[in-house]
Amino acid sequence: MSLLDSHTPHRRKGLLGRRPAMHLGEDILLARHGSRIDRISIDRRNHRTVAVLNDGTVDSAPNRLVAVPVTPLERFTQHVRDMRETASPLTKEDRQVLLWFTLGWIVVSVLFVVGVVALSSVTGPQTFAQSATFFPTY
Repeated sequence: MSLLDSHTPHRRKGLLGRRPAMHLGEDILLARHGSRIDRISIDRRNHRTVAVLNDGTVDSAPNRLVAVPVTPLERFTQHVRDMRETASPLTKEDRQVLLWFTLGWIVVSVLFVVGVVALSSVTGPQTFAQSATFFPTY
């Protein structure tokens, strides 16, 4: 049971009658001060949890894990920057080998599709359907 539950017995319950989970700031403050906390409250406007300690001092902790959200574009830009600086686990040689395998796979796939389309256009539809049906047995 958290300190918030012990000071507010008639607190509103969450979905399906369960109490909401402990706030991140409350967990941080409990880790910092433990049993020295006298009161604890939530500042919802500033997304912080505020604790008053036994000696009268006040401490607070954020309820959000990341203060500034990172956009997907910023994350992608950082990933590209890391790859250019070889901070990535993939080296330049690894990327070249991966590129050659990818290009080879694309060429083989295109040749296969072209072959299937050519075979279906040369043979009649009934012959093509019959050969497609019996091909997996070989």
